[in-house]
Amino acid sequence: SDEVWEAMRQAQREMNNYERRKVYHRAWYSLDAYSWAENYALEHGRSPEEIFLEREERAAHLRLLAALPEALAHATPTQARRVRAYYIVGINQPEIARMEGVHSSKVSVAIRRGLRNMRRCYDGLFPSE
Repeated sequence: SDEVWEAMRQAQREMNNYERRKVYHRAWYSLDAYSWAENYALEHGRSPEEIFLEREERAAHLRLLAALPEALAHATPTQARRVRAYYIVGINQPEIARMEGVHSSKVSVAIRRGLRNMRRCYDGLFPSE
């Protein structure tokens, strides 16, 4: 009877330890499910430095995105229209050329020059970056 009690107590301890490990490693799946899952969860946790850098990159991205209308204003209307169509709407260059009735090389040059003008604006807005 004592042996049965000790076996049940040991099983309960193992289950509690397993649940604590699951919470600690944020493993909301069975750690026994796949041999690679536990190793992946344990080896691929983000460090505080990585989290901080990701937040900084995200903040920089949001600042650049907020300045996008001003940067587009530094390009000519044609350049801004083509940059917007290509990068924001996702229309390819030959399709833009067909819609506007021009050669695709003109669209390519306008996009490249528009990006250059926008880059100059961004350099003026964010000189240290």
